[in-house]
Amino acid sequence: MTGPLRERDDAHALLSAEIERARAGAGRLVLLRGASGTGRTAVLETAARHAEDRGLRVLRVRCSPEDTPVPFAMVLHLLGPVPEFTDMAPGGDDRGSAARLWRLLRSYAAEGPVLVAVDDVHLADDSSRRWLTEAARHVDRLPVLLVATERSQYDVDPRLPGLTQALSPSLVRTHTLAPLSDAAAAGLVRDAFPNAPASWTREVVRAGAGSPLLLHALLDDLGGTPHPDGIPPVPDSCAALYPGSYPAAVSWWLNSAGPATADVARGLAALEQAWPTGPPPRRGALRHALPHPRTPASGPVPRHPHDTPAVRTRRPAATAPGCRDVWSTDAGDAGPDPQAASSPYAGATAFPAFGGPGPLAVPREHGPYPHPTEPATEVPYPPSTTEVLYPPYRDPYPFPESAPYGGRPQPAPGGAGYGRTDPPAPAPYPAALQHTASPPVEGGTAGDPVGVLAEAAGADPVRIEGWLAAMTRLGLLRPDAGGRPRYAHPLLRDAVLSGWPRPRREAVHRAAAEAMLRRGARVEAVARHLLRTPAVGRSWALRVLRDAVTVAVHDARPADAVGYLRRALDEPLSDDLRQRLLTELGSLEYASADTPTAIARLAEAQHLPAEPRNQVRTAVALGTALAGRGEISTAMEVLRRTEGRLSGHPGLARTVQAAGALLSDEDPATRQEVYRWLSDTGRNSPELVGTAGQALLVRYAATAALISADEAMTRVRDLLAQPTDPLAEPFLLGTAAAVAQWADELDEAERLVERGLAGQHPALLHPMRHALLNTRADIVASRGDHARLLTLAADPGPGPGPTNRDAHALMALVHTGRSEEALRLADRFDLREVPENWELNRYLYARGVLRAATGDPMGALHDFLECGRRQSAREVVSPVVTPWRTAAAEIRLAFGGGPEALALATEELRLARVWNTPRTVGRALRVLGTATGGRRGLELAEEAVRTLRDAAVDTDMELIPALLAQGRQLLDAGERQRARSRLREAADLAERRGARRWLQLAGQALREGGARGSTAARTGADALTGSERRIAELAADGRTNTEIAELLHLARRTVETHLTSTYRKLRIRRRTELPGALERGGHREREVRPDTRC
Repeated sequence: MTGPLRERDDAHALLSAEIERARAGAGRLVLLRGASGTGRTAVLETAARHAEDRGLRVLRVRCSPEDTPVPFAMVLHLLGPVPEFTDMAPGGDDRGSAARLWRLLRSYAAEGPVLVAVDDVHLADDSSRRWLTEAARHVDRLPVLLVATERSQYDVDPRLPGLTQALSPSLVRTHTLAPLSDAAAAGLVRDAFPNAPASWTREVVRAGAGSPLLLHALLDDLGGTPHPDGIPPVPDSCAALYPGSYPAAVSWWLNSAGPATADVARGLAALEQAWPTGPPPRRGALRHALPHPRTPASGPVPRHPHDTPAVRTRRPAATAPGCRDVWSTDAGDAGPDPQAASSPYAGATAFPAFGGPGPLAVPREHGPYPHPTEPATEVPYPPSTTEVLYPPYRDPYPFPESAPYGGRPQPAPGGAGYGRTDPPAPAPYPAALQHTASPPVEGGTAGDPVGVLAEAAGADPVRIEGWLAAMTRLGLLRPDAGGRPRYAHPLLRDAVLSGWPRPRREAVHRAAAEAMLRRGARVEAVARHLLRTPAVGRSWALRVLRDAVTVAVHDARPADAVGYLRRALDEPLSDDLRQRLLTELGSLEYASADTPTAIARLAEAQHLPAEPRNQVRTAVALGTALAGRGEISTAMEVLRRTEGRLSGHPGLARTVQAAGALLSDEDPATRQEVYRWLSDTGRNSPELVGTAGQALLVRYAATAALISADEAMTRVRDLLAQPTDPLAEPFLLGTAAAVAQWADELDEAERLVERGLAGQHPALLHPMRHALLNTRADIVASRGDHARLLTLAADPGPGPGPTNRDAHALMALVHTGRSEEALRLADRFDLREVPENWELNRYLYARGVLRAATGDPMGALHDFLECGRRQSAREVVSPVVTPWRTAAAEIRLAFGGGPEALALATEELRLARVWNTPRTVGRALRVLGTATGGRRGLELAEEAVRTLRDAAVDTDMELIPALLAQGRQLLDAGERQRARSRLREAADLAERRGARRWLQLAGQALREGGARGSTAARTGADALTGSERRIAELAADGRTNTEIAELLHLARRTVETHLTSTYRKLRIRRRTELPGALERGGHREREVRPDTRC
């Protein structure tokens, strides 16, 4: 584990000069100081060899701890066998012995120059150290050079004074060996592995931590066995090293530091295992652990649950309803805690709210979220300034730890800790948060590792702080992004922990968890330590883990939440609480794409005793997981079995029926059976199916073309006005939102979607969540917001097959002229492996649109007809969902199949008039007009345009193709002026909506009709002239109109006119919007030079 020395030239120069001085008869003491592993011994050996080459007699000795109790052990080893000291016993005449040994050294010096080399003098016995110090005072006139090495490293236990503390500086030359620089270490690595890439070299240098000892040992291990690729990977575990020189060197480094320092070093390594490796998550936006992209809230949330320490205090009214305090002695469903009174944080709730005792002292809580067995006290919240049509509901029987989005209380910032200061912020309408002062935390902040290490290791925090600073200076520790000291490489940390018994590690983590809890650390910081301990058996541990689940769910990190829940299940739990936690765990494992494990957890939860509402939640979650895996029969059996156990709870039984009806959409045969029963029951006894079941029947009637949009909305609104069980309400809201979207009541549908998502438990699997997200995508598609559709599609669906959002993304890419991207998206899915469900039908329609746009009409016709066959088999015949008939008719027309196209379009119009919304009727009229042709076709085309143009809702995405179709028919009829007017209107709308494909089609038709100019140069960055673009770029860079005029040699009025035209084309109002508008258009390409002309 030795090698060539780097960056030690100054030490060699010093020793060479002192050797020459000794040869001249003037000796001195030279002390080489340095931390363990910095190469003190190597420098000393090099000096000894050089002295021998220069003719000096070299006397060597290496001190060891075993010789420390023996007087003069070091001097006797140094001077060789001394007969008169053979039988000397400790405690003899030290002064006389020292004089005799000094005379012996003088006799050696009389024969010639002498080099006395003492390695590790800090381990020498006291008598020898005094002798050496005394000798240093008298060698200045003798040809004797004394060279000693001394370990100089900050340890947790203070060391003895150094050798030279009692000497005058004139009698000694001291040189301290610095750690290796990264450049020197990289040179050593390149010498050993000349072909190593730079990234590999940097990693080895980090693992070497500036220590020559560790670096050479690591290089020995990496080169110990040949690797197939030539360059072995740098592992994170010492188990992958052979022969093990590196962990042996680290072990020696720890042993040399002493037991107290070794314990702190290992304690730090253990603590570091529980620290997050990446940057903290972005805070402020509310997120959902299960797939749930959120609409931006109407206002910022100033604080986040992570940001409040555990010991912060709060006003009594600032606590969420039913919230519990982790500091309280209440066990929170885990049973009483017999040790709570003696726990290290038992008195933490005594902190007063405003610095003193009194009526504002912190009250006891029960939370973080309401439990069925825990009464909730209503707390007033700041009212929302936003009016909503359907106010959020409150579940009188909330599931434990429900993350209350929308109308339910949001976990208060500080819910991550225990002693929250802030009131909950409802979303998506967050209220202003209130704060109270925090009591001071003694002994460092919650995130400070010094205090935690001191408590975990039982050491002096001042010494620990000094040790951390010293190790950082040496390079063994490096601060992370948060300022915490970490070991320079995971391999070094693993080597420090090697051989440390598991119980010791677990004890450190538990002590750290308790210390951090007392200090008000963030809940996840505490929970990460609990993940590495066995069951604690106290109520606070369970509360920490459950609150950590809440934070992870809030931050959309289901994998982290799964880890906390698995650990929570190790604690002593009642059956009812275990059932609830298993349900959450299974739901989150499903969100983490671990479906088999999720189903096993949920099945285990279903067999545990629980109150009926929790049985329903578990059955719905299990049914959703099974249906997502394609096991619809098993899912329906689970729900039927649960329904049979709810004979005394008819409302809950109806909720299970609604869940079964929704999940039956995954299988056509099951759907027919379920809706046949539901229709018969609803016709004879509507009260037996409940409001959610009746809403599902309205949806069924709408898709079967049995009801108009007005009638459907009337029924839905009546159902929404009726009281509904909270567990059934998601089914009612989601179904009503879908019907409202089909009826073009988009604002109402959006409010229903947001209300439905707000009521969803963030850690429970529910089928309506996916349905609501699909309806949200349908609403966005109806409004023609292609950019947002692509954003929504980035969120993965619950299964491997294409989702409704993928279908919308496919069509959005086609509309925006990005056909190549659309083809790549379509190639991701193998439809042979996809279960036969309604989302596949929507995807087939979307793929047909893609194929029609990319020159594959036969493939498109196949997709449209297959979509229609599957939808008809499901009794979904209304064009409100997938207008496959009009799409197929357009393909038929392209192949000259007029009669078939006419039949399809006629049937589409008949069905569209049943539903009777402008969107569906206008679409059907457009295609029927094209298929009919002639004067009647022109009349139908005009009616389609009029229907869509006069609609009370945004129908641009149907109006554009209607204008295109009418324009082409007018061209065929010879009415070129009217045709060009319609086509220009279509082009303007297409450009405004970003529908580049329709814009191109409009331009092509205009050119065929004899129009001049390009349709693509009306608005947007592409429409800017060269002069306008140059002036806009200068204005975007912050120049004033006067400066631009002088720079371009123009009149100021000319600059203003160009900017006015630019604003109109870019559709902006302010100068500050110019940079963003130009960036979106990709036209900020070059700087304008002073001599540029317009």
